[in-house]
Amino acid sequence: VMTEDFATQVMNATFKLYNEDSTATCLIIKRGSGNTERYLVTAAHVLERATGDSSLLVLREMDVDGGYNRIDFPITIREDGAALWTKHKEHDLAVLRLPEQLPVPFVALDESVLSTEQTLKAAGVHICSPLFVLTFPQRFEANGAGFPVARQGIWASPPLLPILTHPTFLGDFTTFAGDSGGPVFIRLDEERPMVVGLVLAQNHFDDHVKSEYEERLIHHPLGMGTILHAQYIRDTLRMVK
Repeated sequence: VMTEDFATQVMNATFKLYNEDSTATCLIIKRGSGNTERYLVTAAHVLERATGDSSLLVLREMDVDGGYNRIDFPITIREDGAALWTKHKEHDLAVLRLPEQLPVPFVALDESVLSTEQTLKAAGVHICSPLFVLTFPQRFEANGAGFPVARQGIWASPPLLPILTHPTFLGDFTTFAGDSGGPVFIRLDEERPMVVGLVLAQNHFDDHVKSEYEERLIHHPLGMGTILHAQYIRDTLRMVK
């Protein structure tokens, strides 16, 4: 595991979730320091669109020489056609409890890094405040070991509270398919991140082009992601049986 600066902590808990029909990003969370159970967090549509009973969690293992190898580890997402994940009752968010035995050791992010209304207020974020994103845009990986790609953006909409009234906000960064489920975070200090949300969707403007012999629909990307407040990750973790 790399030196734990604020961004590396989030990166070390961010992984690609691969399925032939649905590949995106996920974040691994644990609940408290004494809890050994780990939970995979992603956008619900990532799991819903995945076909079959399993997806591959792309893990990374450090070599003796300090390099990394990728390990594609199958995790069960359905049993007899029934979903094993827990979905938030209102939002596009899912949590799946991971098996106890995973092929490589890694550090999950503690639930305490997830923002609440109180900690978000205390952090003093506002429209145009910087934010960071870790994802796998269009299945793209930072390197052969399967690390996520980091990008920087800003709050494109004010972080309005309460989150019950304003569950999502906009982030200004170039968005792609594959970003779904990626953590959005800010820097509290050099050693502490705060995960403020999870990427749910990209936004685009639809342009209908019509001529005498042709009709086309063009999606113009707006370069903005819709992000769900991290409080809903906390809420969904509490729903897991």
